[in-house]
Amino acid sequence: MTCPTARRFGILPLRKAAILLSLVISLPACSGGGGGSNTPNPNPLPPSVERMISPQTTDQAISTYLDSHLAINPDPAITPRNTLFLFLPGTGGRPSNQRLIVQTGATHGYHAIGLMYPNTPSVGSLCDNNNDPDCHWNVRREIITGQDLSTLVNVGPAECIEHRLEALLAYLQSAFPTEGWGAFLIAGKADWSRIEVAGHSQGGGHAGVLAKLHPLVRAVCLSSPADWRNPVNQPATWYVAAGATPANRIFGFSHLQDELVSWSLVNANWAALGLGSFGAPVDVDTTGAPYGGSHQLGSNAPHGNVSILYPAPFHSATVVDAVTPLLGDGTPRYRPVWIQLCFP
Repeated sequence: MTCPTARRFGILPLRKAAILLSLVISLPACSGGGGGSNTPNPNPLPPSVERMISPQTTDQAISTYLDSHLAINPDPAITPRNTLFLFLPGTGGRPSNQRLIVQTGATHGYHAIGLMYPNTPSVGSLCDNNNDPDCHWNVRREIITGQDLSTLVNVGPAECIEHRLEALLAYLQSAFPTEGWGAFLIAGKADWSRIEVAGHSQGGGHAGVLAKLHPLVRAVCLSSPADWRNPVNQPATWYVAAGATPANRIFGFSHLQDELVSWSLVNANWAALGLGSFGAPVDVDTTGAPYGGSHQLGSNAPHGNVSILYPAPFHSATVVDAVTPLLGDGTPRYRPVWIQLCFP
């Protein structure tokens, strides 16, 4: 069995102030008077710890896509939100590549997870030119639920997103019982009414489909969704299907220079999801939070690390650590966007 690795937020410069506060509140309380006795807190909150956990550590039946999950318990200095933030990477992505947004969730009082799941090939490469009108819907549901719904993928019950999340939550509750991970399970199944899902690219499309399947706290599509039926030049059918999560809890953020999911394409898909009901797209480079209440946000800023070669850097800039732009103090430029959409 593979042991999870962990690192405390104490080494992260962005968290210095919160860590100092965390240290202060964890010290024993002193009674008045010079010789008074100390009274320790009987139920101290555990410190926020970042852990990388192999999927096989949570369930030996998981045998594919074994890059580690990322799990961070909430910062004890922040009022708990009692909500789980679940992040899904894009095609070929790994949770270790998108730590910043998961860390941001934990620093805002959320239990936060970056989940590894079967994420190759891209859903678009399978379905965009397929004549089955429900191809995207069926492929995504098989990846999410493990049901045999499409001949184009082979994702069994042990490998799917839902089982991987439930196995991880059960493991975390067993290994770290004071951190409260079990609060997001009911009889071993995910309590989706207490879960917010955000995803990048392919993961953003899964967030949208999960919003159709379950009553999520929120669904956030980053550089996504991209599902488009090229044979008939129409959005995927699942956008307009009835769903458990209403459109007022669904949000999108993309880059105007996205190399893989063009601004015109993502806008058409957001419109199909009903996001236009909450205002026109807003430029986050010139408008501050709360961005007029819009559910459609865009940026045209340079991507980060312009000196390195990175595939589709504008597509990834919305959330991938390697190319998301940073401010002079090292904080992510899009942190206010993440907070507005994911952690309000």
